[in-house]
Amino acid sequence: MSTQIRKRSSRTRTALPAAFAALVLAVPAFPATRAEAQVSGTDNPCTALTLGKSRHDPGTAGRVLFAVADAYGTTEVTITECTKRNGFWKRTLIAPGHIGRNGFAAPGTKREGDGRSPTGAYSLTEAFGETDPGTALPYRTLRQSGDCWGSTIGDDRYNRYYQGRCLPADEDLSAYMKNGPYRQAVVINHNRPPDSPIIHGHGSAIFMHIGSGPTAGCVALARPRLERIMRNLRPHDRIFMGPRQALFR
Repeated sequence: MSTQIRKRSSRTRTALPAAFAALVLAVPAFPATRAEAQVSGTDNPCTALTLGKSRHDPGTAGRVLFAVADAYGTTEVTITECTKRNGFWKRTLIAPGHIGRNGFAAPGTKREGDGRSPTGAYSLTEAFGETDPGTALPYRTLRQSGDCWGSTIGDDRYNRYYQGRCLPADEDLSAYMKNGPYRQAVVINHNRPPDSPIIHGHGSAIFMHIGSGPTAGCVALARPRLERIMRNLRPHDRIFMGPRQALFR
């Protein structure tokens, strides 16, 4: 999502509670059977996915990321990585993250420049940054200048990558790589193929990138966790993002 506000705020450092830091490192084991999963409830998004309590279908994805907020309006999310094994979804990573400075937009209401992150389910098909961390996603190594992402409504490059001189309203990926957030990033396919046609004004440049504070619409988390996720991702894995009430039955 365009605007410099996101990049500055996403670099703001915030201390993580010790209890949460420990939780990141000690992920509970996934229930061994469906019966055990039923007893455990659905506080774990991966358990909810196994039990069919997710509002979104993972399709053929072997891995689903959840970015879950407690409610609309909050900027903090819990990011959970779920990996499918033997018909069950196992929680393989949990970490704190942040979203747009105005929280999540209700489904279908995301608009350019509103400072909100889109609610929904999106595929993850490509990544970019300063150097490939070992991801199986197609990876674009950014140059020192000339890498751009369109956010100008009416321009035919809207919500697309292009090379050249970035328009004033567009994302200068190269510059933001140097500043930090785009040293690693994954493209979230909101308002773009293969998930949907591009509709001008409905939001652009929605990424999962490095950061420790609210953004202008992206999902931000610490670099070590992001790179671990990137190494695990495969083309067409998915992210389900939004407030809890919008993601689970």
